[in-house]
Amino acid sequence: MNATNVGEPHILVVGMDGIRHDVLLAAHTPVIDRLASNGVLLPVPVHEKNVTISGPVWATVSTGVYMDQHGVLGNEDQPIGTAGFADFTELLRAARPALQTMVAATWFPLVRRGGCGPLFSSGGWVPPVDPEDENSGPSWITADDDAAAYAAARLAVEDLAVSFVYFGESDVHAHSFGTGPGYTDCIQRCDARLGLLLNAIEQRPNRAQEDWTVIVVTDHGHLDEGGHGGDSREERTAWMLASGASVPEGITALDHADIAAHVLATFGVDHSALAGIPFGRR
Repeated sequence: MNATNVGEPHILVVGMDGIRHDVLLAAHTPVIDRLASNGVLLPVPVHEKNVTISGPVWATVSTGVYMDQHGVLGNEDQPIGTAGFADFTELLRAARPALQTMVAATWFPLVRRGGCGPLFSSGGWVPPVDPEDENSGPSWITADDDAAAYAAARLAVEDLAVSFVYFGESDVHAHSFGTGPGYTDCIQRCDARLGLLLNAIEQRPNRAQEDWTVIVVTDHGHLDEGGHGGDSREERTAWMLASGASVPEGITALDHADIAAHVLATFGVDHSALAGIPFGRR
């Protein structure tokens, strides 16, 4: 799990929206399984200060603080964004300007103004057509595939210290059709997209001189019939996977807010203002 740090640190964070932990474990996900075998995959309860809605939880992932600080209360229009709290890529670049980062997302509020966004304050890539315009399975599959291809192309050749890539089709499917076989298919496509990103990393010309950490996270679960926002175990149980050079042994608990703190700590940047803490300290 915790490879010896011999090279430059790099971190890839992949967000997969609305994937239930129990359904994930039952799905055929060879890429996630391989990472978990060399890391940790844990259920993560949505923090009591957050509701089980995408905007607030992804804002916690990006900023390392909860609703009571970042102020994102839902997915709806609001003028405050993340209340002045910068995302972890912006905080990293502010402390170490020479480092490069990437954000690619298919849910526009993550990186664009509108709805509850931008949750990543410095913006990022979105597909040319908003999948919410049609809000169908095909529109989200196309968008998520495009995001994976875009991110993989950059990961293969650019010196990106930290990247965040988001896929949304699983959540959209569950809202319409519940958590049955089609939902499992969505999860398995997300796993394949993750594999595309990891293959790009392995093709990097200086891969042997780099220490990579991969973090995969979902924001909330779903009811059997689809839907979230409540306090049931199915809705409040998210999960997180962490594998790679910066991940210590013996992790027994993780929190969404820990991602931002861990990213900053890996690069020696102060994270004391955040609610989260680096991995392995809970």
